[in-house]
Amino acid sequence: MRAQYYGMISDVDEQVGRLRAGLEELRVWDDTVVVVTSDHGEQLGDQGTLGKGGCFEASYRVLGIVADPRQRGGRGRVVDAFTENVDVMPTLCEAMGLEVPAACDGMPLTPFLAGEEPPWWRDAAHWEYDWRAERIPFGPHPWPWDRRLERQNLAVVRSSSAAYVQYGNGEWRCFDLGADPSWRTETTDPAAVLPPAQSMLSWRATHAERQFTDMVLVDGGVGRVPAGLSPGPTR
Repeated sequence: MRAQYYGMISDVDEQVGRLRAGLEELRVWDDTVVVVTSDHGEQLGDQGTLGKGGCFEASYRVLGIVADPRQRGGRGRVVDAFTENVDVMPTLCEAMGLEVPAACDGMPLTPFLAGEEPPWWRDAAHWEYDWRAERIPFGPHPWPWDRRLERQNLAVVRSSSAAYVQYGNGEWRCFDLGADPSWRTETTDPAAVLPPAQSMLSWRATHAERQFTDMVLVDGGVGRVPAGLSPGPTR
């Protein structure tokens, strides 16, 4: 599986090379902002798991390569700070001279590209996973008394020293990454658990919104799944 995965990466690398060659032939390479990233990673045996999903970093830590030919100060720079995919949109907005919408959770990477330090930056990375759509076929889930679907989710805050996982059903896990960066050493020490738990609470209070809570996006619109019907593939 790992050999196949690296083969697919090699193919992507080849296609990126073709795109660059085409842009150079059109003489627009030096006028093109390039972002190379991914939607998710692969476990490939890490923590004894395969595929994607769950809480582990291997599913969420993805490459992030950004190049802006006008920003030469940070060219070739490796940034160790926590960045997230939500930073891509505000970065592109600034590259195009557009105002960053207030709805953006991310922050522009422009200072890093210029070889500078931003005035403020996050001290942890965050990600969430919601698998309630996978549990819908195992109903019925009579609303409003059965709230099990609302608990099919998790959220993670990952700092340089710890990773705290909060599950929708109230359970939690805390990994001591300072002692073991492989995510195999858990801790229940309140002194170690409380700070990331409080950080998680603050983050969720800042970013949580329920506009589409318990809604399913399917062909034809947004809504609840009528009784007796299969939800079908979600998009």
